[in-house]
Amino acid sequence: MNTAAYSHIELMNPKLEIKYLSLETSRNRLLDELEGLDDELLNTPPAAKKWSINQIIYHLVEVEKATTGYISNKLQKKDSLRSSGFSNILNSLLLKLALRSGRKFKAPAVVADVPETANLFKLRQQWDTTRYKLEDVLNEVPAHLMDKCLFKHPYAGPLSITQTLSFLQDHFTHHERQIQQIKKHLTKLPA
Repeated sequence: MNTAAYSHIELMNPKLEIKYLSLETSRNRLLDELEGLDDELLNTPPAAKKWSINQIIYHLVEVEKATTGYISNKLQKKDSLRSSGFSNILNSLLLKLALRSGRKFKAPAVVADVPETANLFKLRQQWDTTRYKLEDVLNEVPAHLMDKCLFKHPYAGPLSITQTLSFLQDHFTHHERQIQQIKKHLTKLPA
């Protein structure tokens, strides 16, 4: 078979692919689980001034969209990227520990604005689109940029691409725990 027709296809770095597939598995598992719930329940906040499940999903989509856009922009400026060093590793670790602590954090303003209600099916479509863009961007990351800072977290600062994907997974897991708690609380309420 002649493979010349496929030579334009870029392959993702194996380290990135492992992290990307983990993100994708987590996302699909959660969304498949939530599909069985009605929109009223998914749009019910557990308490005043708390986000509903759909608002959390919306936030997750927005974080990923903003992160993907930032990385894409940085890839256009390859010559001005700084290398990830010890302080970036330390900040990435502190971010990981913070997200795994179970504490609640105020979302950065750029991703804190969520709609009053949302539809899970539409959110899934938006997340699919965003995830495909992330995949395309990750396919563009050459090996020599793996140790460069391609994303700037609002609190942790500059992160390498692998640190960024770890952040996205940890951020997802942080909110998945919240979603499970909300789901448990709301399904126990009397009808």
